[in-house]
Amino acid sequence: MSNQTQQNQNALQLKKVMQAIPKEINEEAPTKDPLGDLISQISTRKVPVNSLTRLWALGSMQAKIAVGYLAYAMRSIFSNKNEQERILNETHLAAALKLLGTMGYLRGAVMKIGQLLGNLPHIVPEEVAETMERLQFEAPPMHYSLIREVFLDEFGAEPSELFATFDKKAFAAASLGQVHRATLKSGEEVAVKIQYPNMAATIRSDMANLRKTLMPMKLKQEGRYIFDHLDDAEIMLHHETDYTREAAFMAQVKELFGPEDLVVVPKVWEDYSNQRILTTDYLKGKHLRDYLPTNPDQEHRDHFGTLISRAVFRIYGAAKTIYADPHPGNFLFLDDDRLGLIDFGCYRTLSEEEWEVQIGAEKALMEGDAKGLDKAIAASCLFASVEEMEPERLDYLRRLSFWQAEPMQTQGPFAFGDKDFFQRGIDIYSESVKRGYNRHNSLYNWWARLISGHRTLLYRLNSNVDYRHIYIDEKTY
Repeated sequence: MSNQTQQNQNALQLKKVMQAIPKEINEEAPTKDPLGDLISQISTRKVPVNSLTRLWALGSMQAKIAVGYLAYAMRSIFSNKNEQERILNETHLAAALKLLGTMGYLRGAVMKIGQLLGNLPHIVPEEVAETMERLQFEAPPMHYSLIREVFLDEFGAEPSELFATFDKKAFAAASLGQVHRATLKSGEEVAVKIQYPNMAATIRSDMANLRKTLMPMKLKQEGRYIFDHLDDAEIMLHHETDYTREAAFMAQVKELFGPEDLVVVPKVWEDYSNQRILTTDYLKGKHLRDYLPTNPDQEHRDHFGTLISRAVFRIYGAAKTIYADPHPGNFLFLDDDRLGLIDFGCYRTLSEEEWEVQIGAEKALMEGDAKGLDKAIAASCLFASVEEMEPERLDYLRRLSFWQAEPMQTQGPFAFGDKDFFQRGIDIYSESVKRGYNRHNSLYNWWARLISGHRTLLYRLNSNVDYRHIYIDEKTY
């Protein structure tokens, strides 16, 4: 049989297979501007609050993604290697658009998951990570008419009455709210963050759905700890909907940095802020996705990596607080080499007991005290003694602790762009999920979020940072 005859037969088989697939699976090619189409469709739609509606939307998304990959599997059977790669890339992109569309529509806690996917290189397909990254600060915005309703509810006035100018088009949008540029009547340029309607209700719905989904886990030995973590996560998410709380923490952090630190925290304008609207100074700078294409030299990469690390350690050491949302959308690279911090909704302040346990673990790691480290690990995992822990769990947590502490134990600049180091961390965290190690203080979840987010940021920035020097300089014990 000739090659041409074989190709013709394969094409005929493929046509028959694709005709047999329901249209829902064998979707037509996306338009020239699929993201633009999604944004225009989502912007005028109110966020659904009903628990069943939100669960149905997620289930429908999962089904569409699944059948999309089924279609890929069928088509790839009759394709050569290059064609398979092309089809797979298209399938990844289509899946990413479905994720973006559904999460952009649902917003709230669901979109938080999408933001996490956008911050996980080497874990999810590149097409998914790049598309989900837009949820960090370029999520589909709400239409101005919906934003106007929030102002009328909160201030009894429209934006045009409160501000000298107010840009109706949002310049940034994320999981809980979107940001508009405005000018005060006194002349200052400000950024106005407006919370989407019904965010607290959507969080309750999403967490209720998640608890129902995970209910069978209660039958497992460590399953009950998952629900403790969910309770803690729900509390933190509800905290994020309180912009007065965020404003207070932002003011606290602002006091921690002077001009010499080159870290800028915007001023809060209290007369134009409340629980659902937050007005701050407007900072002009580039997010990471816009900064990297400028091809910064290594000196600038190291400079900003150092500022990011110092900011995180300063907040931790001085305020005993974990800045638990270090994704790219919360950092601005300013033209004068300063670093802007612009979002403070997600943070976790340690209790005195938690602080003592954490400091004990850090001292043990830095001083090479193996027994002290094991004791701190047991305490963080809610065991009365080291002897109660399974050897496998203890070994895993030691390896995780060593990986986390490696930059602090290294003399001189640490290469955060080292792929092998970054991959080791991914592998260790993945092992935790596979083994179902859920017995631990909920504080660990926020530490994991800080460390993974911070190191992903420095990995993408390819920074070399004298992490040990910063740690020793900023610690307060």
